[in-house]
Amino acid sequence: MRKAVLSVAVALIVTLAATFLLATSAAARPLSQLALTGIEPGTLVSQTGGTLSIYGSGFTTATVARLVGFGLLETTYVNSTALTAVVPPGIPVGTYDLQVSEDSISATLPAALTIIAATPVPGPTPIPTLEPTPVPGRPILTIRNYSVEPSRVAVGREFVVTIEIYNTGSRAGENTMVTFPGGTFLPVGETGHLLWQLHINHTAVVTQVMRVPTGLASGSYNLQVNLSANDWEGNHYEYPETIAVEVIGVGHGRPQLVIEAAQTEPAVLGPGDAFSLTLRLANRGDRTATDVLAGAASADLAVPAGGSNVVAVDRIGIDRVVTATLPLVLGEVTQAGRLNLDIALDYSDYNGGSYSARQSVGLEVSTALADRPQLLVAGYRTAPDPLAPGDTFTLTLEVSNVGGGEARRLILTLGGEGGSGLAPFAPLHSGNVKFVPRLDAGGTVEVVQQLVVDGSADPGAYSLPVALAFDDARGTRHDDSQLISLLVRRRPHLQIGFYRPVEVAVVGVPFELPAEVTNIGRTLVNVSTLEVTSTQLEISEGSLYLGPLDGGTSGSLEAMAVAHEGGTAEVVVTVHYLDDFDQPQVVTETLTVEVEEPPEAEQADQEQEEEGFWDKVLRFLRGLLGLGS
Repeated sequence: MRKAVLSVAVALIVTLAATFLLATSAAARPLSQLALTGIEPGTLVSQTGGTLSIYGSGFTTATVARLVGFGLLETTYVNSTALTAVVPPGIPVGTYDLQVSEDSISATLPAALTIIAATPVPGPTPIPTLEPTPVPGRPILTIRNYSVEPSRVAVGREFVVTIEIYNTGSRAGENTMVTFPGGTFLPVGETGHLLWQLHINHTAVVTQVMRVPTGLASGSYNLQVNLSANDWEGNHYEYPETIAVEVIGVGHGRPQLVIEAAQTEPAVLGPGDAFSLTLRLANRGDRTATDVLAGAASADLAVPAGGSNVVAVDRIGIDRVVTATLPLVLGEVTQAGRLNLDIALDYSDYNGGSYSARQSVGLEVSTALADRPQLLVAGYRTAPDPLAPGDTFTLTLEVSNVGGGEARRLILTLGGEGGSGLAPFAPLHSGNVKFVPRLDAGGTVEVVQQLVVDGSADPGAYSLPVALAFDDARGTRHDDSQLISLLVRRRPHLQIGFYRPVEVAVVGVPFELPAEVTNIGRTLVNVSTLEVTSTQLEISEGSLYLGPLDGGTSGSLEAMAVAHEGGTAEVVVTVHYLDDFDQPQVVTETLTVEVEEPPEAEQADQEQEEEGFWDKVLRFLRGLLGLGS
């Protein structure tokens, strides 16, 4: 019972410590790229340990896993979303938080792993033994040395503080952390530094960039530094410290720059347009602004048209106004209307003060296609259709300009940029890139490409990316990517015929049509029925369900036929099957059968022919004698 209470207490202390560290870390630095989503298994036996599968995102080969309250685990990198970690035997029973980290970035999954004791084998009652008294002690952290660069810092400027942390205690510090909470000075960048384990009589060096706020008077000010660590039992200790920083003040007052007006040329901008932004900068403070720098700070909205995105102004006196012009290019934005462009202002004064501000100006953006090209793959076709592995075919693309402006220097790339998405198709007789000099607004052009299907391609629907790159009338380059789909079906290789010769067929006498289909290919054909038809013969029992045929197998049908006239009769053998898309298809083969007249019919015809001849002779003689014809 005492062990159970102790385990619960340890788990509670570990959880509270982890919660405190998480809260401190979350408040002190921005969200990291590491994330934990789960582990498998969630329970291990203390006596045997085991291997954990850790899932999340942002993992690298430098990522390590750790059980909070125990220490680091032997970690193996699998990929960016998976790690494995070995939990050694002998870890005390309890519930542990799991933490992954890399440098100063970490992520924690609370109550991720439960360590339980193995089910004891019934045996003799053990003799009670006294629990050993834990060795007293704790980690004690202190700042042994520190330095500030520069040693005397002007207001508004940044400085670097370097501190040396020393463990003077009798236990190693676990989860040792150094944080700079701010206060008089403003931290720049990450404010928390995780040192993991700091052994007895060992040191660690931490550096932090800070900024002196404006308006601070000259003097010595304390910089707050918080040190914290756990011991191996999960007990948490805090050691707040301060170091002195000497500040050079600037007295009272400061320059204050504001953007009083801004305009663009042209006034209405389109995606990709080059434009000039003119700013009207006014100093509404009570000191002269020197070393003024103004620049566009929204890289996703506007980029420099040439050189830098920053313009420099020598100085701006009190209540004076100057103008500055920035040459920019609008990005490929999709949103129209009034968009905000951030402008960064950095300036100083004659007393060494440094200031920075960020303000916004509005840009009028139109994404209408009234004067810009917009290309679409309006249609496409292949010859032959459908396609089969090994086929050589012609792909014809119909590209239409549905915009209001002319497209120039069109580059069409099959397979996307670099042709990486072209498989299982390959260009034939030319490359996969086609060039069209110009395409007027509302116009359509056909782009023809010879291709071949890989002979080992599996049947299916293949998406073929088509990359389009073109210029508008202003010379701005536009890029687009579209998809078309090509269907590849496997053609069955069937041999159709009579599996034995058809005997001489006689009019009116039933005879057999022994039709057979053989799969001479290597893959199964999903045949449904075999059918025999003819427009010259009366056929019965002319349809039979066969079912799928493996390569090298066959199916046959014996239909009965009756001919009503002599001559050559055509027999159509039709094989019905399902293709790779479960669509019904047919293969037909036309066979011929010779049909003879019966002997009696031939003799009657001959007599009729002879009788008709003498009748004609008799009528002729009667006509000569004037007795009538």
